[in-house]
Amino acid sequence: MSDMPPPGTVLGRLDALADPGAFPSDYGPLPILLVRKGDEAFAYVNVCPHQGRPLCLPSGRTLISEESFIVCPFHGASFAIESGACTGGPAGRARLKPVPVKVSGGEIIAA
Repeated sequence: MSDMPPPGTVLGRLDALADPGAFPSDYGPLPILLVRKGDEAFAYVNVCPHQGRPLCLPSGRTLISEESFIVCPFHGASFAIESGACTGGPAGRARLKPVPVKVSGGEIIAA
């Protein structure tokens, strides 16, 4: 998956995400999960490294546990919001693939 968004590409709005919360971006070439915690945004390729399934349900709903972990809805692997590191479950030492982003003017933008 080498279709990272070019720097400056708007991927979503911070205020469209729950705090904490996550939702897939509409960016077409690559499935991206946008994640919010406070005033910060993080983005990851929307693929669980355990079995290659999305980190969200088909509706876009994403499971967040203890306000700190993204939980794969299919096999229960959990990942730290800030780093994408696996913190439990069947993904072992795998981590989510980050997509560099920044927040500017309320927009989540590829960095």
